Amino acid sequence: MQIEEFTLERIQSLYENLVEFNLSDSGVHPYSLKELLTPDQLLGLHEVELGYGWTNGGVELRDTIARLYKNRDRENVMVTNGSAEANFILVMTLLEPSDELVLFVPNYLQIRGWAKALGVTVKEIVLREELGWLPDLDEVRAAVTPKTKLISLCNPNNPTGSLLPRETMDALVAIAREHDVYLHADEIYRGSELDTEESTSFADLYEKAVVTAGLSKAMALPGLRLGWLVGPAKEIYGTWQRKDYTSITTGALSEHIANIVLQPAKRAEILSRSRRLLRENRALLTSWIDAHNNLFCYLPPRAGGMAFVRYNRHINSSVLVDRVREEKSVMLVPGDVYGLDGYIRIGIGAPKHHLEVGLGRLADFMRG
Repeated sequence: MQIEEFTLERIQSLYENLVEFNLSDSGVHPYSLKELLTPDQLLGLHEVELGYGWTNGGVELRDTIARLYKNRDRENVMVTNGSAEANFILVMTLLEPSDELVLFVPNYLQIRGWAKALGVTVKEIVLREELGWLPDLDEVRAAVTPKTKLISLCNPNNPTGSLLPRETMDALVAIAREHDVYLHADEIYRGSELDTEESTSFADLYEKAVVTAGLSKAMALPGLRLGWLVGPAKEIYGTWQRKDYTSITTGALSEHIANIVLQPAKRAEILSRSRRLLRENRALLTSWIDAHNNLFCYLPPRAGGMAFVRYNRHINSSVLVDRVREEKSVMLVPGDVYGLDGYIRIGIGAPKHHLEVGLGRLADFMRG
């Protein structure tokens, strides 16, 4: 099997731990266990047996996750090692080489890479800045054919931070239902909405929706490597069969902690922290861009831990990011890993001091 390089993950893996100021992440600065758990809960970790659990996720945890959605139970839930495994087994369950995938871009391109490697035809719907990084619904309708098996999107969006209005979500569901296709939504940033209440899940809107989510981004717990799929019971059982060929099970400690943090009060507390940090940093970034409007501009993100910033300089984005890393020890993400040169992704979930210093060094480079 030939598979294209996942450039975003490759450059982050190579360099994000080698710089002084990492602004390449798209999530919120993570908790330590001491910050996250009460003393009694920390002591309770000593009692967790480090054996194999349920290969599709512990019963109690699947019940907890199911309660995040309407009219779902444990049979609609598969627990995975991060949302990356969830995306992988989604592709391996729903798509065959003769199928077509309609994919919104820019996006986290893991699903595109796996689909292409399988021989699936990928038809891209390009989100455009002049439309607020939202899809043109006529383009979506035109892209769906009798061969279309799956429509896939990220909401809230990575890397732009855009958020689909409810009427757009309803229109996409109507398109999917009319053609009887699956609709996949990567909802890893759901809960980090900055100007509105938490958005509705596609799993609550459409019987053939399959959503992937997890604890890494809005929930600020990437080190737990805990994700999930929610969808129709038959298809979720199919993902379980594929998971038997991958990681088999998730970690006992991760599942134990996940069941604590996904309880309603604790989840609300974590998301409140995330929103507060992101709002403060978005305001900081907006002020910085206003002060450097000859060099940068952007549509402020409406959710998520990142901003997609257009820059005014004749330099390839990967070259720019490499030089900023080498000369200023600041890590960013180039827009061309999303197929959109002329942009950089800046993480706004970093500690405020890191963002301030990192932006200062970026400005120094651009003025140099």
